[in-house]
This record gives sequence, C-alpha cells and structure tokens, in this order.
Amino acid sequence: MIPCVHGGENVTDVRKVYITREVADELNLTPTYLIKLAKKLKLSESEMREAGNRNYLFSEEAVEKLKNRNEYK
Repeated sequence: MIPCVHGGENVTDVRKVYITREVADELNLTPTYLIKLAKKLKLSESEMREAGNRNYLFSEEAVEKLKNRNEYK
C-alpha cells in the first residue's frame, strides 16, 4: 500500500532541502556564521528550521536569500 497525502497539504521535494553543512559549503561560510546570518535575516519557519543540535534545514528559497543577503539588509 502506498501512503497518500490528504487534505491538500504542501509537499516539499527533499532534493530542494539542504542541511547546514551543504549551505555553508555552497556559500563558503562556516556553519556557525551561517546560522547567525540566517537568524539575523529572520528567515521564516518555512525557510529554515532546527533539525537537531546545531543543525538546521534550509529551503531552496532560504538559500537564495542567503546568496543575495546584501539585498535583504
């Protein structure tokens, strides 16, 4: 039996969700600085959420905002 999503819930493609290390490497930042920067930009819960001790999940939209962070100051 295949599980189904009911009620019109939004489903995110997991290939578009990134962990702290992946984003930090892509932006050439330390993971600690990345987290501080993301909190400073006040990313929403749909863009960034905690996934364990000092590890976060970032949406594709959050990564784009971080790449273009000078526009969001």
